[in-house]
Amino acid sequence: MEETEKQEPEKPEKKKKKEKKEGGGGGLSLPLIIGAAFGIIILIVVSVIIGIVVANKFMGGHDSAEGEAKGKTEQQAGKEKKEDPYSQEESYLSKLEGVMFMETGRITTNPKNGSSMFVVVNLALEFKKMNEDSDELKAIADKEGKLNIENPLVQKMVAKIKGKINQMIGSYTEAELQQNRPNLPEMFKKELKPVFKEFELMLGNVSIQEFIIQ
Repeated sequence: MEETEKQEPEKPEKKKKKEKKEGGGGGLSLPLIIGAAFGIIILIVVSVIIGIVVANKFMGGHDSAEGEAKGKTEQQAGKEKKEDPYSQEESYLSKLEGVMFMETGRITTNPKNGSSMFVVVNLALEFKKMNEDSDELKAIADKEGKLNIENPLVQKMVAKIKGKINQMIGSYTEAELQQNRPNLPEMFKKELKPVFKEFELMLGNVSIQEFIIQ
């Protein structure tokens, strides 16, 4: 009999290495994802805060500049008002000390569209110096307030006053003058104020001594 070939016992195959644990592949771990998300949130919050701070600073600076400019304007206006006696006319003129008086004398002129008609007016004017220490105005009146008509400055002022009155009367018809007769003192005052101010004088009461239309 033929000898049977001896067969070597099959060696058990080695068990394959255990597969890698689930999740142990190339993907990102959960903690890393959470950390990244948290970092992004923090970055967004910081950016928003910085934006708000910058915006407030800009707007605050703008408002501050406007407020400062407005404050300077109001301060300047207050200063000018304080320096200009006309801004406190009533209280300034209520002090009788230093008040001067003059009459314009008879001023004769034609009304508007009235070449054959004449208006005669004589005004009494009260006024004060805007600056009591002005050297230029010291010689226009004596200590009692009596005006020095011979003074060149006074003569120049009187000439301008008469010219202004002539101009005003010539701009109204006879009917308009009659209609506005009760208001004429205030109307004359309004016209003459700039003349007095030019000579550093403040015009107070204006009264009509004589007013004739013929």
